[in-house]
Amino acid sequence: MATGLSYVSIGEDRGEVIIDSVARVLNAAGVPCVLWAHLLWSTHGVPTYVPQLDLVIPDAGLAAASEAMMTGSFSPPLVACPDPTTCRDGSSPERRHPHTAFHMHIEGTIRVQAISCLCFYVQSETLWFLPPLSASLAKPRECPLPRYLAFAVVLVPKVHILTEALMRIMARDHGTRVGSCCVQHFLYIPIYVEQRGILDISLLPELFEELYKQMTTGSPADVAKASLKLRRNLGAPLAKERYR
Repeated sequence: MATGLSYVSIGEDRGEVIIDSVARVLNAAGVPCVLWAHLLWSTHGVPTYVPQLDLVIPDAGLAAASEAMMTGSFSPPLVACPDPTTCRDGSSPERRHPHTAFHMHIEGTIRVQAISCLCFYVQSETLWFLPPLSASLAKPRECPLPRYLAFAVVLVPKVHILTEALMRIMARDHGTRVGSCCVQHFLYIPIYVEQRGILDISLLPELFEELYKQMTTGSPADVAKASLKLRRNLGAPLAKERYR
C-alpha cells in the first residue's frame, strides 16, 4: 500500500459532520476518497480556508461516487448545481483552482465558515504520481495503512506528498491561474509547515528535494532556474515502488 496516505476521522471538531458522512457513503460504494485542497492544507497547518469539501477519487469511481451523492441521504442535504459550466465551484473560466469532475451544493449552510459545496477531483488530475487508489482503500478497518484514529474514514496525503503534488501541478499548469494558485500555496509550506517540523524533505524524491531547497531558500535567480528545471524534468511519473 502507498505509505504516503493515512486515515483520519473528521467530525464536529473540524466543523462539519457532513465530511464524515460523505466519506462513509463513498466507502460503502467501494470508492476511496482522499482529502484535497483547502481542508487538506489546513490539516497540515496552512492557514487557508474555502468553505467547500474537496475530495480526490479514482477516475474509474467517478460514476459510482456521483450516483452515491445524488441518491444518498445527507444532513444537511446535497443539491445538484443548476449550471456547472458557469458555476465557480464547477468549470467556470474564472475559477482559479482545477476544474471539478463533479460537484454538488450543500443546502441550508448559514453558519459562518460552514461548508457549502462538495467537489470531486479525479486522481489523474491531482495525485497521478501515486499508485492507483484501489477499492481496498475504501475499507479502513481492513486496510493495513497507518491511521490516526480507530474509526477513521478519510484518507489524507502526508505533507511530503502534498508538497510534491503542489510542485508537479505548478509545473504542469505553469502560466495559468491554476498554476499561480499552486505557487501561492506552495510558498506557505516553508512558512507554516516546515517551520513547525512537520515536513521531512528527505522523504521527497531526490529531484524534488533538491528543487524544493532551491525554490524556498535560494536567490530569485535560483528560484527561476529551479522552476525551469522542474518543468523540464517532470516527464513520466516515478516508479511506484518509491511510494510503497
